[in-house]
Formats: sequence, structure tokens, C-alpha cells
Amino acid sequence: MRLDLLAQLLAPLAASTAAPVTGNAVCPPDMVLVEGTHHEQVQRLCTSFKQDHCWAFFPGAVALEMRATPIRACMDRYEWPNRQGELPVVMARFIEAEALCAGVGKRLCTEFEWELGCEGPASLPFPYGHAQDPRACNVSKPWKAVSERKLASNDAAVRAAETARVWQGEPTGTFPACVSAFGAYDLVGNVEEWVSTSRAEWPYRSSLKGGYWSKPWAGCRGTNESHGPLFRFYEVGFRCCRDPG
Repeated sequence: MRLDLLAQLLAPLAASTAAPVTGNAVCPPDMVLVEGTHHEQVQRLCTSFKQDHCWAFFPGAVALEMRATPIRACMDRYEWPNRQGELPVVMARFIEAEALCAGVGKRLCTEFEWELGCEGPASLPFPYGHAQDPRACNVSKPWKAVSERKLASNDAAVRAAETARVWQGEPTGTFPACVSAFGAYDLVGNVEEWVSTSRAEWPYRSSLKGGYWSKPWAGCRGTNESHGPLFRFYEVGFRCCRDPG
């Protein structure tokens, strides 16, 4: 990847990407309304299990359990900077993602908002259906070994070069089938997304959702709860949410 393209991934974009809400509009045009009931636990009947993950589920066999939380939120259609056809930003810490969302009058999505936004009202395991489709989302790129030492370097050029070397993301909206019933794109795959933690058992207020370009089993459930607010990595991005109206 050219370093001029990489600049799009790393630049802290300060300009607002959202059109103002006018009249009786519930969400800005670049956001979608995610509304419904989120269930903390979902039990499904797996029909294809491999590599320690379920790749397909029996349609209709689902049990919604535990805490039920009503959700009503506006969610960005695309990963930050929320502009179709642009490369998603990576290497942003959770606290940086929070600040960028706040700068345009938004916030990070909560874990529960993100899950409902991905599953849709039918509680689908993947945004597009019940079985993993390797062509639907950017999830099937071969994994490349990465130098964590270079990514943690104090030299910005070294970090940028290593990020560019292992980068396999695509411009937002490249995969038209990778869209949820609510209309949000690339929730699964492409880049992993920061969310504000909703589950009390997780150790940090920061969590990650959706997998990335080399995680073919990625679906709507499954939270990476192991990284604190100062963590950053070559495949970690985010999108924003806000309250409607």
C-alpha cells in the first residue's frame, strides 16, 4: 500500500461526517436506526462446526436468554470516517476513537447496540443470514505475521510502514452483501471495531467486535474483551453511534 493511502487510515479526522438532523428525522442520512430488544445471551443450534467455531446454524432454532435491554440508537452506516468508498481508519486507541466520535456530536456504540445492529430484528448469527459466507464480507484474507515491536515504535514512520505492510482492509461498502437488516455495512470483517463495554464481567470499559479481514468465522456475537483503552493495533478501527432525534 502507498503511504499516501495509509495516511487516510491514521489521520485524526476532525471534520464532521454527519449531516444535521432536521425536521422530524430520527437519524442523520449517514446513520441507520437500530431499534429493538437485545438479549445478553443467545443459544443457537450449530449445524457446521470446525476450527473450534460454528460456521452455520439451524434457521429458527434460537433461544434468547438472560437480561433483555431495549435499544434505540443511530449507528454509522460505515466504519469511521463513515464515508462510503473510503478506507477505514485503524491504529486509533479507544480513547482516541471516543474523542473523534465526540468531535462530531456522537459517541462510540455500546456492545449491546453493536450486537443488535449486526443481528437485526431476527437475531441472525451473521448480518446476512444463518451460515458463514466467505464472499459476503472481508473475512477470508490470509493472515500475515506482524511485528508488534514496530507497531509499538515511537517512530511514526516505522508504525506506518508496518501497518501498510500487513494491511488487507477494503474501502467501506466494498462488499454489498455485508450489510445488516438495519442497513449498517462491514460490521463483520474488514476492521475490528471498538465498542463501549456493556457486560459487567468484562475487565475494561473498552471491547472489540466483529473480527477483521483474516477472521473467517467472525459473526455478530463474540467479544474481544482483553484490551484496555490505550491499546491500538493495525486492524482495529471503530464506528460511531448517537441517540436518535
